[in-house]
Amino acid sequence: MTLKMNLTKIFFLLLFNFSLINLMFAQDPQAGWDFTYPENIPSGMPMLDLSYLNEDVAGENGFIRLSKDGNSFVNGKGEPVRFWSINGGDLAKNFSDEEMEEFARFLAKMGVNMIRFHGSINPAGKGTEITDVDKEDVDAVWKMVGYMKEEGIYSTISPFWAHNGHMGGWVPEEWGIEGYSGNDDLWGVMFFNDRLKEAYKTWVKYLYTETNPYTGMALKDDPAVGMIQVKNEDGLFFWTIQGVKEPLKKTIRKDYYAWLVKKYGSIEEAQDHWRDADLEGDNPQAGEMDIFDIWMAVQDQMGGVDKRLSDQMEFMAEVQRDFYQEIYDHYRSMGCRQLINGNNWKTADAARLIDIERWTNAACDVIALNRYYDPGHVGENSGWKIEPGHYYEGKSVMKQPHKLPINAKQPEGSPVVVTESGWNLPHQYQAEGPFLISAYMSLTGVDSYYWFSPSALNYDKSPYHTWAHLPGGQHPMHRWTMSTPGQLGMLPANALLFRKGLLKAGNKTVKEKRTLQSMWNREVPTITENMGFDPNRDTRNAKTENTQISPLAYLTGRVAVEYDANKDKVKTHRRLNRYMDHSDKKVYSSTGELVWDYEKGICTMDAPAAQGICGFVGEQQSFKLTDVSIETSNDYAVINVVAMDDKPIAKSSKILVQVGTVYRPTGWADTATEFDMNGDKVSGYRIDNTGKMPWKAAVTLVTLNIDNSNIKRAVMLDAAGYQQSTINVQQNGDFIKIELPQNSMYVILDDGTE
Repeated sequence: MTLKMNLTKIFFLLLFNFSLINLMFAQDPQAGWDFTYPENIPSGMPMLDLSYLNEDVAGENGFIRLSKDGNSFVNGKGEPVRFWSINGGDLAKNFSDEEMEEFARFLAKMGVNMIRFHGSINPAGKGTEITDVDKEDVDAVWKMVGYMKEEGIYSTISPFWAHNGHMGGWVPEEWGIEGYSGNDDLWGVMFFNDRLKEAYKTWVKYLYTETNPYTGMALKDDPAVGMIQVKNEDGLFFWTIQGVKEPLKKTIRKDYYAWLVKKYGSIEEAQDHWRDADLEGDNPQAGEMDIFDIWMAVQDQMGGVDKRLSDQMEFMAEVQRDFYQEIYDHYRSMGCRQLINGNNWKTADAARLIDIERWTNAACDVIALNRYYDPGHVGENSGWKIEPGHYYEGKSVMKQPHKLPINAKQPEGSPVVVTESGWNLPHQYQAEGPFLISAYMSLTGVDSYYWFSPSALNYDKSPYHTWAHLPGGQHPMHRWTMSTPGQLGMLPANALLFRKGLLKAGNKTVKEKRTLQSMWNREVPTITENMGFDPNRDTRNAKTENTQISPLAYLTGRVAVEYDANKDKVKTHRRLNRYMDHSDKKVYSSTGELVWDYEKGICTMDAPAAQGICGFVGEQQSFKLTDVSIETSNDYAVINVVAMDDKPIAKSSKILVQVGTVYRPTGWADTATEFDMNGDKVSGYRIDNTGKMPWKAAVTLVTLNIDNSNIKRAVMLDAAGYQQSTINVQQNGDFIKIELPQNSMYVILDDGTE
């Protein structure tokens, strides 16, 4: 009897210890499995390949156009089209023809059908003439379009960024831009300097009207070019406008003087209106009136200063909108039939200025923004590399939903796209990104999100700056790559459900109308956005205003705005306050398919053909969705169950199960600590070791029960989508039960007929 009791005790102790070991594995990627992409891809089609979603050749159905209401995209036949997008087109400069073919094929397989070229085709460096063109960059654009087109992938082209490093590292005096030479950035210059503006027109004329040798036709005639972006990240309402050089300031002062005389009839009338709110740089005798620093526009003001700032905002807005209209007309005069976006930048204050920025961009077809989910990473040169001794906050967005990058007001009559974004390293919670972006774009109608940015043909086998050597054989890590298992690896299931429209579009839960005058007055609107933080150009913390409507409204349905209204007004859905449960800290989609519990940090998706969970699932461990029950011991995981045959999960004969956990380089080490970030004391981590390849993945501890009697087989796939092993499927009436292997990322469930 005693022996039997002792054996029983030993058994339960062993079982308990085994459970503890499993639980430890669930939290720590260093105790998990090696994530690798096969060196030698087998012949034949992989079991997971989404290239069938693409057209045989991009543009075969005509140019991409706006829908009838202007809020979304259709193809040349008028059929709705959704873009699962990515950056990385500039890799064409480094890839051979064979590599470009492989790269395009890989992206199509992962569900991508739009790629963006982000570069500068202006002449590069010393000794160039301003009307020259960088033919290497132009060839890279042409090459990208040609190879991507053959895999059904459309192209977005962004041909200019005023950052000096992208322009070739040197602005020659021969360009004739007074005050700007050497390593100067050209922020804001093109809006006021005709010489630079006319040079830009020359550059893009060459790009779009010369014959593309990779396709045999000019880009202007090629429907595989889905969208033209005038330029990248530049505007008159961001902090960079405060850094313009004196010769350009003089031009601005003269232009402002002329604008004021046109508006008021005389400069004296303008000054009377402002109650003599004079500036030191005012010189009306010389035909010049000065402008305030943008800082003044984001503070509460009164009296004449307030009125003068309103005029300044109106002036700058008209300059910027007129610029985009002029460039838009230039593209049309060249014969370009593609959709056009002006810019994708933010402002010094989202509440007071972002609507002005969007109004100026509405001169073109598409509204765009760049907004990352920043890891809160600080340290020397942290804008482009990750080193030991750096610090990062690394919070998941699951408990701060107001920071989801696609939380954006959508101007009526314009599609809205995010042309650069991602969960940048050193985030450890990257896997949540594709799940949330796919789900909430489906709900809200945001039209596309471009992941930034691939750095390899598939997964980056060395995401390090290997030219820089650190103690212990370490190298600084690349901050901006998304060629990681936590982001790139999570694309397929989420691309599939977004592009196939497996979640319902939500109701319009907020409709705001704004007069232009309230925008010039910098009045705080009824709802605003979180602008994020740019590690390279933000000079201070982004300001967040309290608004009438909670930013959680972005997670309920579409938040729309109409500019140039007769009266400021807002209309909300009658159930909006029910959708936002502040007491329980939950947000419900207006469709009933998404629930975000931001106290626990868990999002559930429950639609007929797409179900899943995301976040800190260890808080709950057991989840009952309509057709899928999930049991998991993972602390953090992202689990998609998506039908692949246009049927509900309960009737499907082919289902994709995709699991993401936490991924870190082998040997990565950090220490929990507090540190100063932008003047605040925050909790986070000190990086001790950047590690090496391969990636380590926290193990998958997941059991699925699915209400579907059609499924007879479960196959675990490798990272390339090929069969790796079969998994036992337990039949229980109409239900099947599957315990996923601990090293699983992709599993195909089917009826066994293939």
